[in-house]
Amino acid sequence: MKDLYTGNLFATESNLKIMRLTGDDVLEKNDRLRLFLELTKNHEAMYPDIERWMKEKVLPGIRSGERVAYIGLNNEKPVVSAIAKHGAHSKFCHLHIDVGLRDLNIGNLFFAMLALDVKRFAKEVHFTLPESLWIEKESFFQSFGFQRVRKSETQYRTFEEELKCSASFDLVWSNVLDKLPKLIESLTKSHDNIFNGLLVSITPKYISKIERGDKIVEIRKRSSKKWQGCRATLYSTSPVKAIYGYATIEKIRKDTPEKIWSQYGEDIGGIKRDFDEYVGSSKEIYAIFLNNYNAYLNSLDLEHISYLLNYKKLKPPQSYLCLEKDTDWTKAVSIAELLHNRFWLYEATPAF
Repeated sequence: MKDLYTGNLFATESNLKIMRLTGDDVLEKNDRLRLFLELTKNHEAMYPDIERWMKEKVLPGIRSGERVAYIGLNNEKPVVSAIAKHGAHSKFCHLHIDVGLRDLNIGNLFFAMLALDVKRFAKEVHFTLPESLWIEKESFFQSFGFQRVRKSETQYRTFEEELKCSASFDLVWSNVLDKLPKLIESLTKSHDNIFNGLLVSITPKYISKIERGDKIVEIRKRSSKKWQGCRATLYSTSPVKAIYGYATIEKIRKDTPEKIWSQYGEDIGGIKRDFDEYVGSSKEIYAIFLNNYNAYLNSLDLEHISYLLNYKKLKPPQSYLCLEKDTDWTKAVSIAELLHNRFWLYEATPAF
């Protein structure tokens, strides 16, 4: 399966920005790499010889694709660093979160991102940590399936015993999928009602018109004004078959086909013949006004959705479906949101 990530996961609207380091960053020795190295250097007390490890292992691994690294910035301040090693026995090599952010679901978020990144390779995942951290965060690690703990073959610290935790990747990924909807919801602006909204099927030519701004009204034979103000996640139908983006349902108008076309024909984005063919003998139809369309940084096609949901076969809606009533599509949209990388940090009670 292809790598779903882009090289730069900056979102257009977020106070938590997450950047994925690439081989080009290492070759260019750019600002992104500089920030990452400065942040990890500050962790020397917790990770002895981390600078040498970075130089001899991590940076060559990023260049070769053997390793992946992330840096997270909260309002432009570096606050999180993470590293994973790919392979059948993948390793979460490093995760450090600033103290003030450790109760805001950032650990859950980065575990989810690292798991997504190693999914193409991993049969098992492991990491090492000091015994005191296992005691402090045991329930967190167990929530991802890490139950097996033993003394590590390599002792990185002279002041405390190093433990090794491991779990099958299938178990870790299953727990990630179960966590994702609540995790995404907790890191999303409260007015952006993701999972109480709709997944709407739209033909590819009309998706393109929505992207260009040539179409702001979608026609449906059935709908309800209760969806006004909710989000519509847009699914592009065959032959594309992918989640493309999302918009806000600004308002919904119900009227005769004649009046709908007369008032909103220019905003529907089609020709009268296609409109008449769709509405048929319907006496009343709905005009759904879409506002603030955003394309996902990565469209997510149905094949990848099935793969990421452990090959579950999802049936796209003929017209639309309510996300909160469909667990599998909720998880699919959660993954699209994870890839899109729009996260907000709040001083609130953690969801986990």
